[in-house]
Amino acid sequence: MRIVVKTQSVPAIQLSFTTIITQPVNSLLPKPLSVYVLTFNSEKYLDILLSSIRSIADEIVIVDSGSQDQTRSIADRHGCHFVYRALDTFREQREFAMRTCQHQMVLMLDSDEIPDAEFVQHIIELKQTGFDCDAYQIKRNWFVMGQPVTCMYPVRSPDFTVRLVRQDRVTFISNECSLVHEKVIGYQTLGDIRGAVSHYTFESRQEMTRKLHAYSALAARDLVELGIRPGLVHVLFHPPIAWVKWYIVRGGWRDGRLGWTIGQYVWSSVFRKFSGARKLHRIAQTNTPSANRSPVAPLAP
Repeated sequence: MRIVVKTQSVPAIQLSFTTIITQPVNSLLPKPLSVYVLTFNSEKYLDILLSSIRSIADEIVIVDSGSQDQTRSIADRHGCHFVYRALDTFREQREFAMRTCQHQMVLMLDSDEIPDAEFVQHIIELKQTGFDCDAYQIKRNWFVMGQPVTCMYPVRSPDFTVRLVRQDRVTFISNECSLVHEKVIGYQTLGDIRGAVSHYTFESRQEMTRKLHAYSALAARDLVELGIRPGLVHVLFHPPIAWVKWYIVRGGWRDGRLGWTIGQYVWSSVFRKFSGARKLHRIAQTNTPSANRSPVAPLAP
């Protein structure tokens, strides 16, 4: 009797065994996540923020617009990838930060936003199970001068904003309703992250004034770049309309004396945006020969 050994079956058995072993192992590997943080003189909360996201971030990118405090040294201590880029618009700053990230899934945070433990735990779970959605929105609680507020122009508190995205599925836009702050578009599916992020903005009246000037200047410039020319009616009537909408309708009055202070910020911000845009248009018309001027669209009241 002859015994025949079919050696051809060995590679097949080996291939099947390898497939059985590697597929479950690969499926159990956590999905990588990049986190980027926009900074400018952000030493106050940056160390707390970076410590809170170490367990979820496979890469942390810091995009800084010229900090003069300890922001760089804090970032270096946490092993972050630190990149300088001068701020032109927040949309372009975020697009640059997104391109700098190595991984497909990206969490976007500001340097004064601190996630809670439930938020971090949910991200850990998503990394294990997989990110099923193109984008995820987060719950954000606003604090002004250390005090929780009912609303912070131009949003209510808490608000919900898209901050965790698959970067090949989204893009950023600026529009007439949100000229300074950008909007994420392009995603087909949207999920929610449990927990919340605390947003600590305006630690003092001085900081409020500084940001008022910076944000209103950016908004005025954006109006001009969009070819929009505000009329005098916008300068005179939009500030009180914005104040009534924010302070009365949305409930800013509930925040007491602080709410009144923020109401003054709202009025001044809208006034400076429209009056600044009118001033920039006058300067542009003075410096541009009439034959070379491009038509601009009046802004509807």
